[in-house]
Amino acid sequence: MSTQIPNIKDKIGSAVCYLTLGIWGLIWLLISNSNYFDQKDFIRFHCYQSILVGLLYMFIPQGFAILFSLITQILGLIPFFSSITEGLHVAHGILQQVFHYGLLALIIYCVVFAIFGKYTNIPYISQIVNR
Repeated sequence: MSTQIPNIKDKIGSAVCYLTLGIWGLIWLLISNSNYFDQKDFIRFHCYQSILVGLLYMFIPQGFAILFSLITQILGLIPFFSSITEGLHVAHGILQQVFHYGLLALIIYCVVFAIFGKYTNIPYISQIVNR
């Protein structure tokens, strides 16, 4: 982490990266006319982290949907498991909502830290970004 002090433009840009699920971060990194080593560490860190959080926000619920669909189709082939498949549908809906609101809370957490000019520490994701 750098000792550079982010200005208000960097703080707002970092917050917008999270609010757009990393799309603005990707655009910022692609059209940034400065060299990689000339970019501020703060904005670059939040751009990369917002891209990874956006990917999690999109792909984790889809992965669970595929997994639960596969399990319910396999159990649907067995004659007396209709009550279990109905329970799996309910469990899938609850799990989807928990992940959705949990990742939404993570995005709000990241936005608040970006506005305050701080680095967020998300396990595994922040470690990948720092490399």
